[in-house]
Amino acid sequence: MTARPPHVAPAVALLLKLDTLGDLVLFAPALGALRAAWPTTRLCVLIRRPYVDLATLLAPGIEFFPTTFDPFAQGPAADDVELTRLRRLVESLQPDLVAAATSRRNWLEVALAAVAPAARHVALGADANDEFFSTQLRVQLRLDAAQVFPEQVAVPTDEPDAQRNLRLASALLGRPAIPVPATFTLPSAARATAREFLSAQGLAPGRYVLCAAAGFANVTLKTWPADRFAATLRHAQERHGLPTLLVGHEHERTHLESLAATSRTSTAALVAPALWLGHEDSLPTLAALIADSALFLGNDTGAMHLAAALDIPVVAIFGGGTWARFVPLARRGLVLVQPLPCFGCGWDCAFGDTAAPCLSGITIADAITALDDTLAHPDAPFAVRQIERLPASTRDLIAASSSRYRSLRTEHLARQHKLEALTAFDREKDAAILEKELSIAEKEREIDSKEREINSKEVEIHAKDAEIIALKSVCDERERLIFQQHAHSKELEHTLADLTARHASALADQTQFKATLSLLPPDIALATQALADRAVHIRNIEALVILRDREIVALKALLAERDQSLENYATGHGSLEQAKRFGRLLAEKEAVLQVLNRACAERETVIQQLAADSTDSTALLRKLWLAATAHARAQWWRPCEAWLFTRVVEKYWMQIGILRHHAPKPLIWDRLPTPRLAAQTRSLPQIAVVTPSYGQEKYLERTMLSILDQQYPRLLYVVQDGGSKDQSPAIIARHAARLHAWESARDAGQADAIRRGFARLTPELGPDDLMAWLNSDDLIGPGVLHYVAEYFAAHPEVDVIYGHRIIIDENDGDVGRWIMPRHDPHVLEWIDYVPQETLFWRKRAWDLAGGIDASFQFALDWDLLARFQQAGCKLVRVPYFLGAFRVHSEQKTSQAIHTVGADEMARIRTRFHGPRQDDWTTIDAYARRTRFRGAIVARLLALGIRW
Repeated sequence: MTARPPHVAPAVALLLKLDTLGDLVLFAPALGALRAAWPTTRLCVLIRRPYVDLATLLAPGIEFFPTTFDPFAQGPAADDVELTRLRRLVESLQPDLVAAATSRRNWLEVALAAVAPAARHVALGADANDEFFSTQLRVQLRLDAAQVFPEQVAVPTDEPDAQRNLRLASALLGRPAIPVPATFTLPSAARATAREFLSAQGLAPGRYVLCAAAGFANVTLKTWPADRFAATLRHAQERHGLPTLLVGHEHERTHLESLAATSRTSTAALVAPALWLGHEDSLPTLAALIADSALFLGNDTGAMHLAAALDIPVVAIFGGGTWARFVPLARRGLVLVQPLPCFGCGWDCAFGDTAAPCLSGITIADAITALDDTLAHPDAPFAVRQIERLPASTRDLIAASSSRYRSLRTEHLARQHKLEALTAFDREKDAAILEKELSIAEKEREIDSKEREINSKEVEIHAKDAEIIALKSVCDERERLIFQQHAHSKELEHTLADLTARHASALADQTQFKATLSLLPPDIALATQALADRAVHIRNIEALVILRDREIVALKALLAERDQSLENYATGHGSLEQAKRFGRLLAEKEAVLQVLNRACAERETVIQQLAADSTDSTALLRKLWLAATAHARAQWWRPCEAWLFTRVVEKYWMQIGILRHHAPKPLIWDRLPTPRLAAQTRSLPQIAVVTPSYGQEKYLERTMLSILDQQYPRLLYVVQDGGSKDQSPAIIARHAARLHAWESARDAGQADAIRRGFARLTPELGPDDLMAWLNSDDLIGPGVLHYVAEYFAAHPEVDVIYGHRIIIDENDGDVGRWIMPRHDPHVLEWIDYVPQETLFWRKRAWDLAGGIDASFQFALDWDLLARFQQAGCKLVRVPYFLGAFRVHSEQKTSQAIHTVGADEMARIRTRFHGPRQDDWTTIDAYARRTRFRGAIVARLLALGIRW
């Protein structure tokens, strides 16, 4: 067969289009152009099997041949039967023209084009090498991809696929191709199936938003986050009255059901999104559902291109992996894209495989604006809306990082291709070596057979020798046994004589003991037993005292080591982590010492009582009772108490006082009660919040937004910065319009900053208005300000409240939780356990307590709580998580607890208990009580009981 000139229409043209659904829709205008220019040519297109039913609707008059191959995921050796079938198909067609029309070159195009060597071979794009299977193509099929397609149509890297397809059609025709838009005639059966489904879901044609929020069958990374889709769809229903139909493939069920649940739980008045899940053979039904929709919202998917072909307004969210190749051929609608220097990565993202920055930068507000604009102007021309927010420095960093990453990936692929070639060569050599080894193995088997015959003779000889040796051994063993039995008989005679003598001596001792016992009083046995028990008990006490002395010596050594470590730390030669370790050891030793002190005190009391002289007739019984009760406490009660504490507290995941309970998890806040006074602004109290800050640029903005984003209508928020040298002042200034006031000036520490901040606010507050401070690295939960305001409004007798605490790390990851027991005034006198970031109080309580004490720098929150309690204020713990406490290496709590913190806590205990402030037994008891009650409350909360 002789190839025809380019301007002559071929009798048979074979087009290889092995992409996915969206690529096929974009290829339809080029197919229409070829059909119109070559009316007599037999146009054949090889496509993947799932798209055959839809392809015949897109481009009538074209013959479509299916294949089960996915050449981007399978190699030439994956299915020999299918490859043979396709080769025979090409031979039977005898094409005059073979065109590789797939967007990305692949091995299957090369393998099939090689079957028709006389045909004209044209390829879209100049890249002749398949990045993954080129080596296998050369080794298994003996084909060189670079030689099969001599005619190649060069395309710009950033040109949309629709234009590329027209370039290919123009090259095939030898003149500019005139695109023919796809004529999409839906089958009546598909329309009927779609209308039946819509009726069952309560959806009216033309009155719903069709959303394809998944579409990650090939590339997971290009999917916009589900929670953002949920928020946008809620807006579509609330603002425009358009319910949602979520569509996707059956294997996307989990993702779409989760999205539907998120949308459903937002507002009770909303209609839950309907869900349609299809298979490869249900694409016509999907097209019918799209045709009846008011608007399409989704990712870069095949469903998006179907919507464009059906003239449905499109709102699509694009990333940069393949931009701008797959821009839809839409007449109306909007595409949202955030241009970045890393575009064109092919979804091999340099910044991870969970969230591409090009997509994460497109916000819910961007999507809502695009949706509103499209619905407001449904016939406005299709446009691309670019989102550009990143500063130039960030874009430069992205450009440098992505360039370096692509360079490394190119080097990696080159090494991989070389490794594949070497592997194939090794296999050929291994086959030759295996053949030689089999021949050698056959010779060795013959030699082994001869050796076995010789060995068999030797075994017979050795067997005879073994029989002789065995008989000799039996004779020797019998002789040794005779000598041993003789020795044993002599030994038994001596033993019998010795036992007879010892028996006679025992009888004499027994007679003497009986005579002695007859001279003793009748109750001497009981007295003797009591004295013996007391002696045993005293020895046990002495052993415990020795053990305590050893512990005290070890503790003194640790204290000396701790003092030296702290001295080194103060002079700049120690390390913070070492001081923390000694502090933990000190706490453990102090706890052991307290237990030993209590045990020794109890035992010394018992000893004194037992040793006291008494002439009372019941003295003996009293001593026995005291000994028994002491023994019971030591043997049963204390072990049971320790066992119960271990089971309930120490083996439970939540422990008050521990700052890390588990590895970081996503931060999930409490669902607070629905606000009832939100619409009655004047019924709500004012809430005055102060954030003291110094050098916290890393966390400050997150803290501020956790307050400002509450949208509380009567918020008075002041940020008091201590003259930070970092970017903190710039961060505060960025939000100055939403603040009541702010200042960046040198101060005397945290307490002074809080005092200054509240001095700006207190003149504007009434007695029942609320106050709080939030440190610049902590957070409060969403909706907390409304909840707190309504709680105080409903409980006028309450002056102070606090709640549960979430512990977060530097990246806002949940690393633990403190679930607090109900408030106990007695506990507050001994230990500070109230989470400060959850604390709110009335202005009248502030006035009664006298405000903040600026002499405190560590325990200023406990000091304020103590003065609230001493002033008669009512304190209540509410059963919700109100705030998040951040743990990081620079926080003041970690650095000062064993120095300034210890002194300030001693001052507060002295205020309540005077000289008894260092009663560590009582402190430990209240701490254990709080931890035990907290564990009980946590277990109840896990069962859904807020107590």
